[in-house]
Amino acid sequence: MDITPTQDITARDLPYFGDQVSDATLGSQVARLFEQNHSLPGVIVMNKKRFRGLVARNQFFQRLGRPFGIEVYSSRPITAYLDSLPTPPLLVPVETTIQNAAILCLARPVEYVYDPFVVTVKDEPPRLVDFLALILKQTELLTAAQIEAHAQRAAAVSASNAKSEFLANMSHELRTPLTAIIGYSEILIEDAKTGQFDGAVPRLESIVKSGLHLLEMINGILDLAKIEARKMDLFLTTFSLPDFILEITTIALPLMKKNDNEFKVISDHALMEMHSDEAKLRQSLTNLLGNAAKFTSKGRVTLNIQKETREDGDWVVFQVSDTGIGMSEAQMGRLFESFYQADSSISRRYGGTGLGLSLSKQFCEMLGGQLTAQSVVNQGTTFTMKVPARSKEASGG
Repeated sequence: MDITPTQDITARDLPYFGDQVSDATLGSQVARLFEQNHSLPGVIVMNKKRFRGLVARNQFFQRLGRPFGIEVYSSRPITAYLDSLPTPPLLVPVETTIQNAAILCLARPVEYVYDPFVVTVKDEPPRLVDFLALILKQTELLTAAQIEAHAQRAAAVSASNAKSEFLANMSHELRTPLTAIIGYSEILIEDAKTGQFDGAVPRLESIVKSGLHLLEMINGILDLAKIEARKMDLFLTTFSLPDFILEITTIALPLMKKNDNEFKVISDHALMEMHSDEAKLRQSLTNLLGNAAKFTSKGRVTLNIQKETREDGDWVVFQVSDTGIGMSEAQMGRLFESFYQADSSISRRYGGTGLGLSLSKQFCEMLGGQLTAQSVVNQGTTFTMKVPARSKEASGG
């Protein structure tokens, strides 16, 4: 819901009446105006282009109802009525906020609180505004502010819950590689004491693998913290796109073999190079391909790279499609939120921290592009990442 901040709404935004009369107009003619238009709350009186005063409907008819009121105020110029008023009308500058305008109106003597008031505009005719219109606008703004506050509170609660679930998942994700590192290290220590090193190499490889996994998770958390603190920088270089695709393919193949997935790469070689942040692009694609491999079993994952020509230059479209478990509309609605996984059972069954997609989307946007997704439950998911072939420094965070 798009709501304009209350402080940005001023008296300029209030509906107004443009009815005006000259100061020579008879009181009876003003009364006839009110009789012809029952919604008219008042009339502005002008002396040529100079503001002379305001005739409020209720106050005017009260004066006519007094003894000799008709004789005094009906047959004479309207200035006779204006000159009899004990207080001048309320003048509100056009830049006054709605809240302050309401305060000024309510500060008037009680018998004048419901009268219309005049909004003054430099080099423009004064505007007559009904008090009821002001109150309706203020009520509308307060209601909108209340709705926005509820929405922000709900978002804050949701984010807090997501972070709590993330921390619960992370305790498991961090504990697993740490346990492996400590366990294999203790075995190696015992082997070293007895001089038996036959199984040292695979155990050392497991330690390295667990350490790299741990480092990857910690880097993800630190990257997200940098983005939120707006301290993440871009490092733009010009690099070969075919070489980059070959590197990504090399990284992805072992991931695909884990669940016995077929992996296919389709590439349009019309675009041979990019000027972008190669590391962030690599991390984003690796996250997408890793997700596809993880949530697909004995299926197919496809990486399709195509050139797209726009008015602002060439773009590169990276599309990662899989035939995996897919997602529901509700899960898709929160897909790119930090710390969020589509289902709490997902983290228990498949692992992961819930940071990968959020980081990929934010990296993509830093490079001036966008990341979108389409998915059908039990049919698969397609992520489409579009990035300018030449990103600009100004797009960085």
